[in-house]
Amino acid sequence: MLQRILSPVSPSLLVLAMVGAGLGAQDPPTAEVAGKAQAAAAPAAVRVPFVKPDGVYADLAEMGFDPMRLLTGGNSAPPKPFYPLLETLESLAKVPEPQVLLDLSGTVGLNLPQLREVERALSAVRAAGKQIVCYLENGTPTSYQLAALCDTILLADMGGLDLRSPAMTVTHLKDALDLVGVQAEVTRVGAFKGAVEPYLLPEMSQHLRQHYQAMLASMNEDLVRRIASGRKLAPSRVRELQGQRLVLAKEALAAGLVDALVPWTGAKRALAVFRGGDGFELHDQAPKKKAQNRDLMSLFTNLLKAKKEEAIEDPVLVVLHLAGEIVDGDQPNAGSMVSGPSCKLIDELAANQHVKGVVVRINSPGGSATASEAIRQALLRLAAVKPVAFSMGELAASGGYWITAIGRPIFAEATTLTGSIGVFGMRFQTGALMRRLGVRSEVVALDDGPLFDQSDRPWSDEARARMQTMVDDVYARFLAQVASSRGTTVAAIDAVAGGRVWSGAQAKERGLVDHLGGVGDAVAFLRREAQLGAEVELEHRPEPKNFADSLFSSMFESRVRALGATEALRLLCAEAPCGEVFAVLQQALADDGRPRLYAQLPMGLRVR
Repeated sequence: MLQRILSPVSPSLLVLAMVGAGLGAQDPPTAEVAGKAQAAAAPAAVRVPFVKPDGVYADLAEMGFDPMRLLTGGNSAPPKPFYPLLETLESLAKVPEPQVLLDLSGTVGLNLPQLREVERALSAVRAAGKQIVCYLENGTPTSYQLAALCDTILLADMGGLDLRSPAMTVTHLKDALDLVGVQAEVTRVGAFKGAVEPYLLPEMSQHLRQHYQAMLASMNEDLVRRIASGRKLAPSRVRELQGQRLVLAKEALAAGLVDALVPWTGAKRALAVFRGGDGFELHDQAPKKKAQNRDLMSLFTNLLKAKKEEAIEDPVLVVLHLAGEIVDGDQPNAGSMVSGPSCKLIDELAANQHVKGVVVRINSPGGSATASEAIRQALLRLAAVKPVAFSMGELAASGGYWITAIGRPIFAEATTLTGSIGVFGMRFQTGALMRRLGVRSEVVALDDGPLFDQSDRPWSDEARARMQTMVDDVYARFLAQVASSRGTTVAAIDAVAGGRVWSGAQAKERGLVDHLGGVGDAVAFLRREAQLGAEVELEHRPEPKNFADSLFSSMFESRVRALGATEALRLLCAEAPCGEVFAVLQQALADDGRPRLYAQLPMGLRVR
């Protein structure tokens, strides 16, 4: 029987603790004396212990080599052990710092019993006198359950909450078996043995549905209790919000589900905003790894890692290449602009004193709206400390245009494809296909919220309205950011937005770019602005892979990863001018039930 309780995966869990700190030491005559004097006189830096779990956690995690990971391209990481995580969380009650932070911005998967154990652990932390501050970006049902256990919840202002109630899905195969002439012969005991119903009945029996629904209601009482008590809300209000399911950031603040909205810049910066300063250091509270994972997939992964770039140790002007589909994530992916690695690279350039200016070269059709905002925030941080200019290549549209909205000069070629200021949400609905195959999916739920991500049926009017509200909200943000960046009004930008695509020349006429020209023109502009002489050399980042890296990566893609469904789709699209839509398809096919919004160029739009 294909039966599961859909308990959506939650974002990652990071725990920090901190106290105030001071600085100060007199300048002694020598560096050696300086170091000793500072060590003796300066107070210890504020230490912030943190724990950052990531992935799905199991009571007994899988160990060793899993051949299925090889066949699927290694896209799904094996589960991690839950109880070491629990011990680490419990240890926070013993740290001397009075404040801790849960960072739920990543992806963490806990089942409902595990949530109860975490609840007890965090309750002990609070009982020990620790104040728990939580950071969320896109709160899933699981991550918000954890957040509700905290004293203060900080939510990224472009994020939201998914308050889906638990549900069950049972796939009935009776009609499909009839089509192929197969009959199930069953012996059983008990009228509620639901494991055999999918083979005997075309749809769920009413008495079994009522039984399952009562069980789900019992389970949901615990979820409602956790949120209601943590946020001091009436249980009936929590149930109302579960029925609504999707809650925008501003709605969450108004409803008392969160305490403050912060920029989409990560947990550390959110904590700095909350504390009123960044005078603290992070200290990993998790135990050190005793040994590296040596399974075959890990060896493949290590071989495919890009070579480490040489450090910048002399004054340079950097051309930073941001190219490919814009996607959310923490791991690099060839051909994509992944938010985590991109932001890390941008922040490294901002922190390097030898970098005298940055030309951001963009070749991107856009992609995830949230990933675009994360990268834009990183570019804002860069522009606050370095001269920055943008150079648009073949295309810098939608999300690729979004990331330029920081108020710095934009150069485009006359033939650049740009603009496409618009937002959409999309999913694939397989109901017609399933009916043709004689397969029926039965859903047992407490409200209409779980039906939002049932791929075998269309959205309800209410679900479609919620999705439209999310799209409208992100589009309004897009317009406001561009208007502020270009020094004009929202109405003026809206007149040239709405998803319209422009050539670079048209964009210049409409005020969407500043100059027509290429990388050389942008470099010359920065040299003049920053008064950089010829002795400041030009350097491109990231550095290109060498031939061996590219060759092995290509062989791995074609021989191993091609066996995965999403990689087969990539190969299918490789020869067609629709590469920019691959990220949308890949994420839409991921069965995580997560609503996604895109700032993406129309599929396959290229000038050849």
